[in-house]
Amino acid sequence: MRTAMISIRSTVLLGLTVGLLGLTGCSTARRAGDQEWMDLFSPRSGEEVATYDRDRIDRDYARLLSLTRELDALSDDMATMRRSLVFKDTPYLSDEENKAVELLLFRFSNARDALWDMVHYYRGSKASDAATHTRGSILGMSAGLTLSSSSSRFVALFQGDKHLTKLFNTPHPSYDIPKGMFDTVYDGVTSLDTLKILDVAWYLFCKELADPESELSKLRTLDHAYGRLIDALDGLHADTHINTEYVLLSQAHSLAGFRNRLHHSHIAAIGDGIGGALGSGLYKTRGVVFRDVARIKNPTAKLLQFSEEQVREVKALLQPGDIALTYTAGYMSNVFLPGKFKHGITYLGSVEDRRRVGLTNAWLASQSASDEQRDALLRNVAREVTTDGHAIDIIEAVAEGVIMNSLDKLLATHINRLVVIRPRLSAEERRAHLLDQLRYLGTSYDFKFDFQDNTYQCCTELVYRTLNGKGPIEFPLVAMKGRWILAADDILRYYLIQNREAFELILLADHGADPGNHKAMIHTGDKGLTRLVALMGVATAADSD
Repeated sequence: MRTAMISIRSTVLLGLTVGLLGLTGCSTARRAGDQEWMDLFSPRSGEEVATYDRDRIDRDYARLLSLTRELDALSDDMATMRRSLVFKDTPYLSDEENKAVELLLFRFSNARDALWDMVHYYRGSKASDAATHTRGSILGMSAGLTLSSSSSRFVALFQGDKHLTKLFNTPHPSYDIPKGMFDTVYDGVTSLDTLKILDVAWYLFCKELADPESELSKLRTLDHAYGRLIDALDGLHADTHINTEYVLLSQAHSLAGFRNRLHHSHIAAIGDGIGGALGSGLYKTRGVVFRDVARIKNPTAKLLQFSEEQVREVKALLQPGDIALTYTAGYMSNVFLPGKFKHGITYLGSVEDRRRVGLTNAWLASQSASDEQRDALLRNVAREVTTDGHAIDIIEAVAEGVIMNSLDKLLATHINRLVVIRPRLSAEERRAHLLDQLRYLGTSYDFKFDFQDNTYQCCTELVYRTLNGKGPIEFPLVAMKGRWILAADDILRYYLIQNREAFELILLADHGADPGNHKAMIHTGDKGLTRLVALMGVATAADSD
């Protein structure tokens, strides 16, 4: 009986696959309308929004490829885990199995959050020129379809297992995974309204791609990287439909409305209606489609507000080699580790600061293993500003890899809590630390948090790899959910509890007692240290004396 049911399900799924591939491919869209698809990824008229440029595009392109690789690997890992747990001898999960499940859920949750960030950004930002805007629109569309495809695959894989879905719905506070995560993903995947919105966006995209004179069509031909990205969208869109209808079929849902939604003429009517409405002025604002999709996710929590004077105060206190640990509330793509602080950054300072601590061209050349490495080091140590005009003064590992970035930008857009500690190093040790940081620029992000492999780097792994063994610093890796890692909180615990000689507290910035007041408060000296100890909830050696 079980074999017969599997055979029936396979036959149905095969039929769905054949039918849906015909419905979802861009080859079915033959007409080109006046409505530009990129309008779906533009902010409302009159809004104050960010302007992105090619530098942002290049970083997000790398981020998207990194996230896609991670989700592909996760898909294989989840399928293997699903099989091993279904056919295990005992009905309960061991501690090791629980850790494996939680780690996979953690990785999946963070990859989805990073994709949401991209969808949010490109639906509400504008580009500096038309060519960049086209690329940004493709990135936004690709992020949205990658999100929908991976989410529907996740639900299709696990929705029949009550024990695992119950575990997925359990809150995991140490990873900031809230209660009901599986149900949240499931509701999004099976929402016909959401799928309709995606289909309308897809229809308009295909209409423009079918026009050989459109910016989208030209870019597909002229830019091989974005051409590959565009070609991959067909499969992502088809996967979403196939997985979603499989889920609905498995749960004995009524498919009449769903199949009606899939009918191409029905979607075309909706798409053309939106195009006409936009042209007639009913929808004068842009971004109607993906603005609606983005409402599914809660907006980012309020950030700390640093005054111009406070920004100057923070930067005046910092020196090259200082370690900044941050916490960002909400769903940010650079938040990948649990705790009071989640992200690790190394302060590099201005070009003048770098030269002053010994990062001269002559010294860097003497430390280079090849002409190529020398040229990269000399080029990066001299970088002054981002393409959008912000001063470059930090190095961090984020989803798109190890990059140089701007503290000014982070203070304005990413900080809910900040602590800066200074490694107690000699001048030569600090110079070696900064050199190691520069050498890792361009390295891909480590989504698996494998501190035993230096091929990829997550944020605190970069701190660990470039500081451990220098001066009095000997970081102990910490076992967490089946991995030996060093989270941001672990760095602080090591400093506060085990080795006060390893670091010096420079500042702590957070908000006051009133949760509604988001103005930053900066604490230094003994007051800052006392506040940090209380925040971390640690008992220090001084407390036991």
